[in-house]
Amino acid sequence: MFWLRRLLWMIPSLLGISLVTFALIDLAPADRALLELAGVESAASAQARAQALHDMRVRFGQIDPASGVEFSFGERYARWLQHAIRLDFAAASDDPADFTQRITTALPVTLLLAFVAVVAAVVVSVPLGTWLGLGRGRRLQRFVSTLLLLLWSVPEFLLGTLLVLFLAGGLAPALLPGAGLRSPGSETWALPAQMLDLAAHLILPVATLALGPSVWLTRQLRESMARAATSDFVVALRGFGVDERTVRRRIVRNGLVPLATAVGTLLPMLVSGSVVVERIFGLPGLGDLACRAVHAREVPMVMAMTMLVAVVTLIGLVVSDLLHRALDPRVAWGRR
Repeated sequence: MFWLRRLLWMIPSLLGISLVTFALIDLAPADRALLELAGVESAASAQARAQALHDMRVRFGQIDPASGVEFSFGERYARWLQHAIRLDFAAASDDPADFTQRITTALPVTLLLAFVAVVAAVVVSVPLGTWLGLGRGRRLQRFVSTLLLLLWSVPEFLLGTLLVLFLAGGLAPALLPGAGLRSPGSETWALPAQMLDLAAHLILPVATLALGPSVWLTRQLRESMARAATSDFVVALRGFGVDERTVRRRIVRNGLVPLATAVGTLLPMLVSGSVVVERIFGLPGLGDLACRAVHAREVPMVMAMTMLVAVVTLIGLVVSDLLHRALDPRVAWGRR
């Protein structure tokens, strides 16, 4: 079956992603053991520092504790893969419970941010893309399309910084919260007040994260609606005297088919793009966790974050294909 073949193809894809990521980390000039050793007293003897460095590398799985020989790249990757198959991503020197807790604590923040951003992108782009596609060629629609193109070129870090400066108290009085997910002391508030506080804290990061996908999805729907409006079946419906309201409903229905494919790719796009947004707005999500792990050269955490995003991305692509085949009868179920 189609879905089974796609799921099986995820295995070599994940292996390739993990191998490339592991190799890139291995080629990085920084050494986690040396970074940890920076906290050792500089007055320590060279022999003591060398022994401490050796012990750290054994603890981090870089040196074989029995022979004292450094593991090769292939041996380190094979050891990591054996643990990863069992979903054990923590290093031998890490506390497995603490390692897992760090991920499970950050995961809901990123999923909440990504989910709200997907909903916001769909709510904005569907009516806007339909309006632009059905009225393509008019002056107002051309102006809005040009404006969307300009917004598409604004990077997330610039947009987030501008929102903080002008709406979160940077250069003007604060209209919205610019950091975190809750106000200090909000734990004691009533549930409706806590929900409103959470919504207020999400406005700026969601706007920053959803702008690019909203513009991209709007442009996709605009082109799809425009193609559907000039297709042969529309000409035939009008030739048979079908009323315009029914014709427009058929156009919209056919024009929304690419939405199924697009939405499936939005979630992994937003999860991977949350790194910048979470750093700007101080959100303790996966993006912030991954960024701190990269700075500390914490290989197990970087690999765990990479594989999590890779799995989400591949599953999103499979769901997109399934939705496309379910909604578009022109696509044969048994073929690629």
